[in-house]
Amino acid sequence: MRCLYRWTLGKDLDNPLLNEDAHLASRAKHIYAVSDGASESFASRRWSRILVSCFLRKADITQQTLIKAIAKYESGFDRPNMSWSAQASYDRGSYATMLGVQIFDDGASILGIGDSLAVLADGSSIKATFPYVSANQFHANPLLLSTIPDRNEGVLEEEITTFWSFAGLEQPIVYAMTDALGAWLLADGHQRLSQIQRLTSQHDFDQLVLSARADATMRTDDTTLIVIG
Repeated sequence: MRCLYRWTLGKDLDNPLLNEDAHLASRAKHIYAVSDGASESFASRRWSRILVSCFLRKADITQQTLIKAIAKYESGFDRPNMSWSAQASYDRGSYATMLGVQIFDDGASILGIGDSLAVLADGSSIKATFPYVSANQFHANPLLLSTIPDRNEGVLEEEITTFWSFAGLEQPIVYAMTDALGAWLLADGHQRLSQIQRLTSQHDFDQLVLSARADATMRTDDTTLIVIG
């Protein structure tokens, strides 16, 4: 299996550099990562990009990984020379989800922290989703990784990994997506999966997202999708 497509569309169409989603793919390692930076937190675009880079190196998130990631994040700022308001925002920390996928010959290993969603499909049928299984779960506050070490206590002790076997599947495809698209998909899985499967270009992806935003079936938010098949 390989990365077939990677697309993203920011919530602010006039300022694509404000997109706080991050996504990376290593075709050589068969590792893929998506992270959604929390808009209300400080510099979450930087934090989400650091997290996906860390995952691509070892296909895991550990306490040691987080220590190094936080150090890299902090190295980009000069707190003493910030304004008092920027210091206050910085001290509250940055937050982001982390969704990682590693593909093997016999299946896929998934790490999911927060509300970014992995989906396993076989042809037109959804076989599994992780870490959420229903659209209603997106209404709750998600688990997030933070640049404040104390806020990560217990996060890695949750059930944040799963393995999906490809045994018996004829056309396995794995999708990795951020929450706006994930909630939209799970609200009407069969019908909306078929819409996703018809996408072949960034233009197609943009049109699907913009149409769903316009009819209020998809929340206006940074939206990212990786297709592995």
